[in-house]
Amino acid sequence: MSRSRRIRLLFAAVVAVQLALIPTRAQSPRPMGIVDLLSVPRLADPRLSPDGREVVFTKSDADWKSGKRITHIWRARVDGGAPVQLTYGTENENTPRWSPDGRTIAFTTKRGDNEFAQVYLLPVDGGEAKALTSHGTAASEIEWTPDGSALLFTAPEPKTSEEKERDKAKDDVYSFDENYKQTHLWKVDVKTGSETRLTSGDFSVTSYTVSDDGRKIVVHRQPTPLLGSRADSEVWVMNADGSGGIQVTKNTVQETNGSLSPDDAQVLFLA
Repeated sequence: MSRSRRIRLLFAAVVAVQLALIPTRAQSPRPMGIVDLLSVPRLADPRLSPDGREVVFTKSDADWKSGKRITHIWRARVDGGAPVQLTYGTENENTPRWSPDGRTIAFTTKRGDNEFAQVYLLPVDGGEAKALTSHGTAASEIEWTPDGSALLFTAPEPKTSEEKERDKAKDDVYSFDENYKQTHLWKVDVKTGSETRLTSGDFSVTSYTVSDDGRKIVVHRQPTPLLGSRADSEVWVMNADGSGGIQVTKNTVQETNGSLSPDDAQVLFLA
C-alpha cells in the first residue's frame, strides 16, 4: 500500500471515529462551560493496521473522581462501525503500535506492582495484555523493528543509590532544571524479553526512526532532555545494533522527523 493511500485511509478513519464518538445533542442546547470543555474526549496517536483495514488510537477522558485524565486504547474499522475499547486499566495506556504482521498491538502502561510504565503486548484476536519489559525506568516512544522480532523504546537513566536514599529521607531539594536524567534508546526481544542498550553517553535521544530494511536508525540527539536544548539537537545515523554512529548535522537549528531513503543512502528531515 502506498504512503499517500495510507495517509488518506488514516484521515478518513480518524474522521469516522470522531463522528462515532460524538454524543447525541441534547434537546435544549446551552452554552458550554469549563466542565463541559474539560469533559470533551481527546483522540490522539492514530495508527493504521498493516492491511489498512483498521486503526488503533488513544482516547483520553476526564476522571473526576481521581482528578485526572485517563487514556485508553481503542480500535475501529476504516470502513465504519462503532469503535471498540481495547484496554481498561486504571493507569494511562499510550503509544499503541501494530506489529508488522498485524497480530499484536504493543503499548505502554503501568500495571500491578510496576513502579514505571512498561511495554505490553496485546493479541489482536483476544486475550490479556502481557508485560514484555521490566525496565528500571519508564519506557516510552516504542516502535517495532520491521521484521517484528523486537521493539525499540526510549527510557531515562535510573536514579543513583545516593539519589534514592535522598528521596527516602525527603532530602530532595534541587536547583530548577538540574535534576534531569539523560534518555537513551533500548531494544527488547519479543520472544525472550531480553533488553539491549543501543545508545549511551552524556546526551539524550529525543526521537528516532528505523529504516525500512531494519539495518539503520536515524536518531535525534540533544545535550539534555530539556526543552531549552531543542535548538542544539542534531541528526545522527547508526547501525541497528547501536554501532557506527555518524553525525549528519551540526548547527543551532532544531531538526525533526528524520528518516532514511529506501536505499539507506540519504537522510530526510525537517528543520
